[in-house]
Amino acid sequence: MAVIGTWGDVVFSVSRNKIKTFDGLKWDVAAKYATHDRHLKDPLLEYIGTDVESISFSMTFSVFLGVNPMTELTKFITAVRSGTAARLVIGPKAYGKNKWVATKISNQLDRYDNRGNLLAAKVDVTMQAYSAR
Repeated sequence: MAVIGTWGDVVFSVSRNKIKTFDGLKWDVAAKYATHDRHLKDPLLEYIGTDVESISFSMTFSVFLGVNPMTELTKFITAVRSGTAARLVIGPKAYGKNKWVATKISNQLDRYDNRGNLLAAKVDVTMQAYSAR
């Protein structure tokens, strides 16, 4: 099994029998500025500092890809509800300066079998950088 990365209990990996990886990773970094109006002049921008960084991605879980969708979705639901902060590591690189918290997840429950068991689901994850005090 090739481990691509981790975030807390979530392991991104690919193997012949199991696929648990992300799609569409987007990392937003921004700065804060104050705008000062001036009489008969252009407004003046003042750099205040950095804004909170965010990362978003989606994951597809399917029994046909060797994973239990409900088990994987529960990891994200638990992390959001508990406020779990963890390093996001992909390959050899830890992303950002701090740990990350999942602030929002959106679950799309796609397929069920004839007994009501979830067969396939997609989760969209939004994380924000969590700075220490």
